[in-house]
Formats: sequence, structure tokens, C-alpha cells
Amino acid sequence: MMPTVWESCFATPLEAEAHVVKGFLEHYGVPCILENHRFGVQPLTFCALGQVKVLVPEDWLRVARGLINGRGAPRGRAMRRPKGRNDV
Repeated sequence: MMPTVWESCFATPLEAEAHVVKGFLEHYGVPCILENHRFGVQPLTFCALGQVKVLVPEDWLRVARGLINGRGAPRGRAMRRPKGRNDV
């Protein structure tokens, strides 16, 4: 089995916004993690601290972007894992 490749489906300078998007995707069954590229040592300037990225497995990227852009699953419906190149 090949290791999972994670791709960014959303990025924001606001950590709270990244958590909201992550929770939204998880509600529909999309596995995701956050990757924080912010630096806590720098002076606090809006958007100057970098990005917080929401990462999903490569096979889920299209589904995640569709959900974020409003073209996703009907309400209350969980998504099934899409078949990808890592499937046998």
C-alpha cells in the first residue's frame, strides 16, 4: 500500500476559518488535517503570519473542493471514499 499523499484544498490566514472548513468537510466524511505555516514569533500583522492549510488525501481533493465551492453532497449525506490510483 502506498503512503497517502495530502493536497491542499483550502488556505486562509485565519486559523478559526480553517477549523470551520475542516469541520464542514469532516461532517460529509472527508478525511482532512490542518497544516499551519504561521509563525508565532513575528509581530502581529493581519495576514503576515502565513497560511493555515486544510489538507485532504489526493483522492478526495475534487470532492473537498466541490463541497467548499457549494457543489457537494446533499444535506445530511455522508460521502464515500472515491476510488483512486492507490486502490487495488
